[in-house]
Amino acid sequence: MDNQTVENSGLGRFSPDIVHLTREVYGSRAESILETLPKPVYKYYVRCNTLKISPENLLTRLIDKDLDVTQHLAVPEALGIRVEGPFEVEQSGRRVVVDRLTSESVLQGANVYAPGIIDCGSLSLGDRVTVVSEMNDILGIGEATMNSNDILTFRKGLAVKLRERRYKSPQIRDLPEFTEGLLYPQSLAAMITSRVLDPKKGELIVDLNCSPGGKLSHFCQLTENTGQSVGIDRNGEKVDRARRTLTRLGCMNVTVVVHDSRYVPEDMPELKADRVLVDPPCSALGLRPKIFDSKTRTKILALADYQKQFLKAAAKIVKPGGVVVYSVCTFTLQECEEVVEFGERECGLHTVEQTPFIGSKDFRKNSSSTNSCQRFDPISDEIGYFIAKFER
Repeated sequence: MDNQTVENSGLGRFSPDIVHLTREVYGSRAESILETLPKPVYKYYVRCNTLKISPENLLTRLIDKDLDVTQHLAVPEALGIRVEGPFEVEQSGRRVVVDRLTSESVLQGANVYAPGIIDCGSLSLGDRVTVVSEMNDILGIGEATMNSNDILTFRKGLAVKLRERRYKSPQIRDLPEFTEGLLYPQSLAAMITSRVLDPKKGELIVDLNCSPGGKLSHFCQLTENTGQSVGIDRNGEKVDRARRTLTRLGCMNVTVVVHDSRYVPEDMPELKADRVLVDPPCSALGLRPKIFDSKTRTKILALADYQKQFLKAAAKIVKPGGVVVYSVCTFTLQECEEVVEFGERECGLHTVEQTPFIGSKDFRKNSSSTNSCQRFDPISDEIGYFIAKFER
């Protein structure tokens, strides 16, 4: 394998089960899909927080920072920033091997933090280092800000500051606009999910999988802080993260609860929502960059069963005539169309038209609603993603 690039990826980065599941969806395009997944997106999206600034003013501020930014026509709060590269990077200095998540973060503009380092040899403060992935991809050149003893002993803090990168991605979280709560890093498909849910002023909106708070905060934007939103997540640390996001963005009228939302219908019988978002844990096969993935079919089938439990709970708490939106950042049939069929067959839900619709139609053969589900393609849309809209 070429150790300079993540372009020459091949099928060897993914388990045989993932390769097979990808072929079930894309047929002869499967190899191209899997070769594209390790590459970063060419346009990195942020959501303008219209509670604090207009998209036009934020666009101007980002352009003034020499970023190549464009505003999406169908989703005006979506600002896309061009990612430059790939650039040739010559190996230099000591090698620092980082884990999958850190590799993917580096490709998106992040530096290297101690918890993500797998091997750094004997490293001294100030050493020039080459950062590589577990797949031996050269990700960039940087300077050690910690020695190897501190990295391996304390496992926290900034360990390598990148100076040269394979891809030049915007370091959004370092911008004052991020700190001020003027923007939120979010994929275009995720923003469209909130638009499809279409929260209205005065309605009760429930997000059954609310961390890290991206879509929940978007609801506040779309209702201009006049709605009532409830976010639920079973992990206390994730809920705290969502709260920090909501505070930074200036969101109001939001309640965030630590709870397993699969049991909300029984544990919170008073909760009756106008609209419910189901954005459950998934295989995340559609996210880019994805350096490698070894999930098995058994794991993905288990995730699909897990997702169905959240959809079933949503159907129980939404009011008659209310809306349920289901979204996942993956492309397997088991987590997408088959979950929709479960919702229609077992949950008393029926799919309805959704807007905006900028993806592609789903693969259901007997769908009565042609635009009720939309797929996003990892190549043409730069993300694998799925959105379904139901009414009860």
